[in-house]
Amino acid sequence: MSTKNSNDIDEERTMFIKLPSSGTDAAEIVVEDDNSSDDSILLQDDIAKKQTALDSVITKIGMGKFQKQLLVLCGLGWLADNMWLQCIAVILPRVQKHFGLPNSLIGALSSSLFTGMMFGALFWGVLSDTHGRKQAFNWTLAVTTFFGIIASFAQSFFQLCFMLFLLGFGVGGNMPVDGALFLEFIPKEHQYLLTFMSVFFSFGAVLSSVLAYFILPPNSCTEDDCNVFEENNGWRYMLAILGSLTFLMLMCRIFFFQLQESPKYLISRNRKHDAVLVLRKIAKINGNNMQIQASDFPTPANTTNPRNRSFSSFPFPNETQHAKVEFISDPISYIKYKTSSNIEVVMSLFTRKWFMTTILVWCIWTLVSFAYTMFNVFLPKYLESLGLDNGESDSLMQDVLKDYVVYSLCGVPGSLAAAWLIETVLGRIGTMSIATFGTALSVFLFSVVKSHSSEIISSAMVSFLATLNYAVIYGYTPEVFESKVRGTACGIASAFGRVAGIIAPMVTGLLLSISVSVPLYVSALLFTISGICMVLLPIETKGRQA
Repeated sequence: MSTKNSNDIDEERTMFIKLPSSGTDAAEIVVEDDNSSDDSILLQDDIAKKQTALDSVITKIGMGKFQKQLLVLCGLGWLADNMWLQCIAVILPRVQKHFGLPNSLIGALSSSLFTGMMFGALFWGVLSDTHGRKQAFNWTLAVTTFFGIIASFAQSFFQLCFMLFLLGFGVGGNMPVDGALFLEFIPKEHQYLLTFMSVFFSFGAVLSSVLAYFILPPNSCTEDDCNVFEENNGWRYMLAILGSLTFLMLMCRIFFFQLQESPKYLISRNRKHDAVLVLRKIAKINGNNMQIQASDFPTPANTTNPRNRSFSSFPFPNETQHAKVEFISDPISYIKYKTSSNIEVVMSLFTRKWFMTTILVWCIWTLVSFAYTMFNVFLPKYLESLGLDNGESDSLMQDVLKDYVVYSLCGVPGSLAAAWLIETVLGRIGTMSIATFGTALSVFLFSVVKSHSSEIISSAMVSFLATLNYAVIYGYTPEVFESKVRGTACGIASAFGRVAGIIAPMVTGLLLSISVSVPLYVSALLFTISGICMVLLPIETKGRQA
């Protein structure tokens, strides 16, 4: 159905109406302007003004009970992310023995997890930008819990890899979604807490390492002629226990916290009144009695011609709007329309404003992930190989896992140091650049030292500096991008990191057949290149409202 008057139509608007499935449901109307470039600019200016007013309101609400609870719950999401990554690292030698795999194939275990994380980062990141942060917040852990427990029952290496792929799909959304969500609820002067939140990431590694130290040695084969089906089930117990812990984290999110939709997301979608309701609830939870009104935010300059506005029900626009209305009777057309909206969000990252930052940030995530995975995922195997080369055999597994606990613990002060250093004269860029160059040097030292004490010291340096580096990267990425593209930018960056994580274990497995030192040299080189990319970043986010 269409209405058109050629004499007095100044503009033509199209409304797509998703027909209700039943007579009681309201139709959804999506308005799209044919002549919308000027109006789009005006709308963007209006949203920018509202975001500025919103930042002021969030500052007045302050850092209270709501934000502190959110810090812990988002931190648990980050803890789950690294907990599962470290779990794969510590069970990898045990899985290799269980299924009798060569070095060239065992890397598929980590690659499966990273492949799922890549798709998960893309899916949950884009979903959080198009449908809100709230939906993705709980579903990521729910998916992780289910497939983590199922993976413990895998009867073949292929089944295990497939389950870890699906597990990765869930846990892969934690970093982009939780980081963006937390950042959008806190005042500017507390944004350093996003970097501090990486301490949970470090504790995820510590938790897996400590559990492995107690669970794996008594439940794993140490002799070549043992019955793996009866004596080598420690890796299964690890997966089941971590799946149960993830379930407890999910229960905390569902039953002990009243999560609200991000007000910055709502403002970016021009849903001012919804944002006001959320802000009032947060103020109430914090015990703040301040009055928040819709009038606190600027009224759009062009309220009669919004682009892509969604109405929840009738009535239709009046005839003075000269609208052209098309009824969509099939869901395919509606999906195509939604898909085009998602593509627009992605393409906005390649405008002149964001192009350099986008490319460098994505390169940094890719290079750091590749380099860190080559070192970290195979560290227990490196340590076992070096131990065997030095003639150590008795209680080798126990010693390696003890060294890995020390390695994981050294990452905790790295997160704390990052939270302090980013507020000094170094800022975000200086801090992560120095940490990355330091990590490259430490990896190189690990590759050339011979004594056990030197291995421990150099690996501890890698853990401290790499964790410091990651802490800043995880905080810088959501800080540097504006709210309307934040989830997508972070999701794609995380996805590139996961792609590197997919390839790195396979490459490392092949390089190990040449020499234990070769993948370490490559890791040090990639850290160096990523440090150069960090120096070239054009935007320093210190003191900048996200």
